[in-house]
Amino acid sequence: MSQSSPADEGTTFEHLWSTLEPDSTYFDLPPSSHSGSSEVSNQTEVTMDVFQMRSMNESVMSQFNLLNSSMDQSIGSRAASTSPYNSEHPSNVPTHSPYSQPSSTFDAMSPAPVIPSNADYPGPHHFEVTFQQSSTAKSATWTYSPLLKKLYCQIAKTCPIQIKVSTPPPPGTIIRAMPVYKKAEHVTEVVKRCPNHELGRDFNDGQSAPASHLIRVEGNNLSQYVDDPVTGRQSVMVPYEPPQVGTEFTTILYNFMCNSSCVGGMNRRPILIIITLETRDGQVLGRRSFEGRICACPGRDRKADEDHYREQQALNENAAKNGNVNKRTFKQSPQGIPALGAGIKKRRHGEEEMYYVPVRGRENFEILMKIKESLELVELVPQQLVDSYRQQQQQLLQRQ
Repeated sequence: MSQSSPADEGTTFEHLWSTLEPDSTYFDLPPSSHSGSSEVSNQTEVTMDVFQMRSMNESVMSQFNLLNSSMDQSIGSRAASTSPYNSEHPSNVPTHSPYSQPSSTFDAMSPAPVIPSNADYPGPHHFEVTFQQSSTAKSATWTYSPLLKKLYCQIAKTCPIQIKVSTPPPPGTIIRAMPVYKKAEHVTEVVKRCPNHELGRDFNDGQSAPASHLIRVEGNNLSQYVDDPVTGRQSVMVPYEPPQVGTEFTTILYNFMCNSSCVGGMNRRPILIIITLETRDGQVLGRRSFEGRICACPGRDRKADEDHYREQQALNENAAKNGNVNKRTFKQSPQGIPALGAGIKKRRHGEEEMYYVPVRGRENFEILMKIKESLELVELVPQQLVDSYRQQQQQLLQRQ
């Protein structure tokens, strides 16, 4: 940058001075009050006249404005350094306005609790999670059992879940899906994929989702996968979308990326899928949960589990009925026969359990069934009748 000579500076000053057209070209300042008199005047008069710039071209005005702005910055920096209210923090630290909005829908999400709740909570918007009607056919890739409140699906297969609310939630609301272990002894552990599926190339190549996450969202580019920095729990979130015209539900397509039987992962431990409706700051507006099982044949496993559940229900009902019958007392008994319950030996611990014996051949099975019936009938007969029957049999043998 070239430096101007004193002659050039003088010419520039004369040019600027000539452009001034004063109305009054002076300042009247009060005379000095330092005199022999002891009185000090408290009045000060200042007269300032206005100067107008004329014949200013753009180049001169730009230089003047640049000079003016540099002087303002210098004065501002000096005032900031001497102000008693300046911040102790460096000026280059950004400060967030309380009215600024997050750059993303999920920027303000709070961490998940250490042990997430799995209790159903419809909330103010009557949040519901439902499934389409499904069958137990062997060819089904997924199925849901309302009886067991349990979802069965194959690994990496599309599983549609329907979301319904009675009133629209606030803007920025999200839907989170999180897996947790069902049993208390495992609930503190984080549900992840097994090392075989996590490190393998199947279902991982070309995927934006982290390889360790069990639950993925299909067909939604706005999905976000979260690893809680405190608890380490993994979840996937999508923005809530209102249902389309003519429908009541919003459908989300989920994938489950590891089998329940995988060693090193779930390892046959039952899990729960928790679906929550949350605001952008993490406030829960609704919660639903259901059990999940990822297996090779969802229809077969659902049918087997439902049959076993019904059998257990029937056994429990029969046990309850038998318990009530045993507690009853017969008010009327045939003459010569004491009331049932008198003289009957109490069963020892363990005799209420059921045992099964495999038998080969129909004839052997019928013989064992007669023995079984005889033993059960003996328990219902009073001991006095049993003794009387044995005496009669002895008498018959003696006569022969």
